[in-house]
Amino acid sequence: MGSLLKMQPMFLQCLLHFGTAIKKTFFIAVSLVCFQSFLFAQQSTVTGKVTDENAAPLAGATVKVSGSNTAVATNADGTFSISASKGQTLEITYVGKMDEQVTIGDNRSLNITLKDYTDTGLNDVVVVGYGTQAKKDLTGSIGVVSQAKMENQATVGIGQNLQGKLAGVQIIQNNGTPYSGTQIRIRGTGSFGASSNPLIVIDGMITNDGLANLNPNDVENITVLKDAASAAIYGSRGANGVVIVTTKKGNFEAPMKVNFSAYAGVDQVRYKIPTLTAKQYAVQVNDYYGAANLPQPFTQEEISSYGKGTNWVDEITQSGFKQDYSLSIYGGTKNNAYAIAVDYFDGQGVIKNTNFKRGNIKISDDSRILPNLKLGISLNVNYGVSNNTDWGQAIDRALIFPPTEPVYDANGDYSAAIHNGEPVTMLNPLIAVNLWKYKQTWKKLLGTTYLEWDIFKDLKFKTSLNAEYYGWNQDHFIPAYTFGPAGLIGDHPIAELYEDQNENINYEIDNILTYTKRINQDHNLTVMAGYTFQQTNGSNLSASRNDFLNNDPNMQVIDAGNSNISNGGNKYAWAIQSYLGRINYAYKDKYLLSSSLRIDQTSRIASNHRRGVFPGASAGWVISKEKFFENVSAVNNLKLRASWGILGNQDIGTYPYQTTLNSTGLYYPFGAGGDGTTYTGVGPTSLGNPNIRWEKTSTYGAGLEASFLNNRLSFIADYYKRNTSDILVQIPLLATSGVDNAPYQNAGSVSNTGIELTLGYSDQIGKSFKYDVSINWTHNKNIVTKVPSPIVNDFSQTTIGNSINEWYGYVQQGIFQTQDEIDKAPTQPNAAPGDIRFKDLNNDGVINASDRTFLGFAVAPNTYGGSISMSYKGFDLVTSFYGQSGAVRSIDQVGFAITRGGEQTSAWMYNQRWTGEGTSNYVPRVVAGDPNDNYRRSTFWLRSSDFFRLQNLQIGYDFTGLLDSKAANVIHKLRFYIAAQNLFCINTYPGWDPEQSINGGYPMPRSFYGGINVQF
Repeated sequence: MGSLLKMQPMFLQCLLHFGTAIKKTFFIAVSLVCFQSFLFAQQSTVTGKVTDENAAPLAGATVKVSGSNTAVATNADGTFSISASKGQTLEITYVGKMDEQVTIGDNRSLNITLKDYTDTGLNDVVVVGYGTQAKKDLTGSIGVVSQAKMENQATVGIGQNLQGKLAGVQIIQNNGTPYSGTQIRIRGTGSFGASSNPLIVIDGMITNDGLANLNPNDVENITVLKDAASAAIYGSRGANGVVIVTTKKGNFEAPMKVNFSAYAGVDQVRYKIPTLTAKQYAVQVNDYYGAANLPQPFTQEEISSYGKGTNWVDEITQSGFKQDYSLSIYGGTKNNAYAIAVDYFDGQGVIKNTNFKRGNIKISDDSRILPNLKLGISLNVNYGVSNNTDWGQAIDRALIFPPTEPVYDANGDYSAAIHNGEPVTMLNPLIAVNLWKYKQTWKKLLGTTYLEWDIFKDLKFKTSLNAEYYGWNQDHFIPAYTFGPAGLIGDHPIAELYEDQNENINYEIDNILTYTKRINQDHNLTVMAGYTFQQTNGSNLSASRNDFLNNDPNMQVIDAGNSNISNGGNKYAWAIQSYLGRINYAYKDKYLLSSSLRIDQTSRIASNHRRGVFPGASAGWVISKEKFFENVSAVNNLKLRASWGILGNQDIGTYPYQTTLNSTGLYYPFGAGGDGTTYTGVGPTSLGNPNIRWEKTSTYGAGLEASFLNNRLSFIADYYKRNTSDILVQIPLLATSGVDNAPYQNAGSVSNTGIELTLGYSDQIGKSFKYDVSINWTHNKNIVTKVPSPIVNDFSQTTIGNSINEWYGYVQQGIFQTQDEIDKAPTQPNAAPGDIRFKDLNNDGVINASDRTFLGFAVAPNTYGGSISMSYKGFDLVTSFYGQSGAVRSIDQVGFAITRGGEQTSAWMYNQRWTGEGTSNYVPRVVAGDPNDNYRRSTFWLRSSDFFRLQNLQIGYDFTGLLDSKAANVIHKLRFYIAAQNLFCINTYPGWDPEQSINGGYPMPRSFYGGINVQF
């Protein structure tokens, strides 16, 4: 094992060369398939029968060999006979029915059932925790995104496939970097002490690395367990919901299929924050000093001579280019099913010198070693490299660096900022873009092996071993340079290097016994019992040095530094074992019951509170199957369901119950005078609490599912109440305690109440035109119901009766226009015309800290999304959208520069600032020193974060029908498409984007793609 780990980085490095090798691999795959098609090229007769879901024959159905002109119609009894080869695909169509495709294997006699084209997929099998269940039998609130909703879409991460597609599931794009991840919130934020991230399960493995770095092209479907009854099977880790990802695998007795897809795209900054021209900047700086009766730096002649100057945002941004290549092979024989998928992604960001490369290899194999014994193994290897600048510094400085300065000075060096005739401490943004280096690498290995034994017909046992290795490294190098006066920020004579290394090894053992029995067609029973064990071991190592001989890349190693030597590191481990069980029962498929129980024991909790019991129960009533409903023809399906459960959240840190000690800087001399001896001491840095428990969430809810108009129209409504108690809160200690970090206590609670609505409509016009429309809307009300004392941040508070981290500050009542208005208003020290007028909320005649209040939600209470898909013959169109309403965001990034000495601000602020009576009632005057404290935290800084985003628009055409018969024998699909992502975003927020969770983050790009999908 040790040698394998040593070989691993070299092997993974090779993966990045896949972009070069993909062409060779592609042509080899084509040659193999061509050879296979040659072996089976001789046409033979295929017979069959086409029926509807009630086994009635369908006369006149069209049966066509895909990609050819060979087609027949079924007879009066639904039978047909057609010439076709093994590996070819038959397309079966019939008016009013969904199209069906069947790939010809060894079986030359086929029985084909066509569903209503409005079929809601009630018989589809849904992956739930430690098992599967038919969609029609579900009693909990579960959302599913199938392959059909994700395939052929150009996305970098799996999280993007979920955006706007499920009610109650909010996917937030963190930033616009090429490697950007997403933040997932299911039914609101449940905690302000522990993590609110959902549990991520990939092919049965509870992963510590989440959805990061997986290949989106390899995803078969995604299931989201939203309520406690569904997620209770995951016990102490299901409080924030569960996201289950199932990747693609081969099928037994299926002919080999080869899929190749590729796309290339261009990214652009969707919206650039407008900055001041050189002339506007000079005018504002003069106003800034003039308002305080200080000398003005710029003469009128200088102001008149200025034009646009340097647009620093333009200087640091670019058009990014990204490309992705994916190749997969699936198939199987009678006793073996196999799959291999490889993917390579290479993307450049819209900020200069930011890029990301990622390679994936996925291999899986399932074998029937005995008729009742199956063995399977899968391995997913991922490697990624990100080469970056300090883009945060670059963006920050690009918004405030004077546009009066050129990019380079007279000596060809990066220019230094001059303010009031003197150099200032302000970094030229191109220094951060071009010189500061961040290199990050990701290494991930996810492996699964299982043994499945059908003990007898109805009893199955499955044991599996899952393992995950995750490594993350970062090198941060700031070179030596001198671009400005000594001692200022443009002067950096000593190079610095910082290195971090992180490793995480996670393994899990699952043993699951499942009994399934159908009795007299009336009773359907499934009983599951299991035992699982999971352990994680991790480590971190960091080091830094400076004073390197030069900036040569070969010298950028720790040993080359000569001074300021620093290092640190730690290790951690935790484990959890669980006993679990579930019973599902259905009577005549109309009375449905489900109950589950999980008992967890985790090392994250002290031994006296380590055990937790987490039950869940749900019930469903399929009203449409009742006799009294038989004559209600307009309603095809109507189901009521209700659920209840208790869940836990063990994501509360690794050792929160233990006191931590530190010896750094603690020295104790013993003895008198110079003869004393100094010893290293140890002192507490944080106090533990052996009585803490995991946070618990209880949820109850009810839902209605219905379909109408021969299943064309579908509707789902859910109501839920989610209460989280025992939230961990740090109770402040007195400064005299000598301890930096206070102990945690279970002292908080939060309530989330919500409504989810989903509406869908699908239809077909004629034989060729099909369409599907789906929309969803969610309202979630988040309320803190218990907290010992308000948790105060810079611009927000968490307190009883309000939402988590709700904005908190003063209320702006406009701008003082005259001295008379100031004299008549409540006392506001140092106010002058042009300053912000704040509201006297307590009516005591004085503006002070007592006049602060809650100003709005930080997290939107309303979210929505939807998709529209259409197809006509070879053409297809897919579009998706999502948005939010009801919250506000800080405009720090747009307006913060006016608090930094008036150097710079956005044009949005400049054009609205007060310059005399009646000129503005929102943006105050600029004045040195800000005597009125205009920029204290208030509603001035908040703007609506409502938005509507067209996330994806894709138009494609499948050329397969235009191929001749020889080519169609090899190429079963040949689709080209063009697409746009983030095409537009309707909003009033003046920053980069209203969605970004990181204030001042990387701009969100608008992307244009062209791609190809080929199947052999």
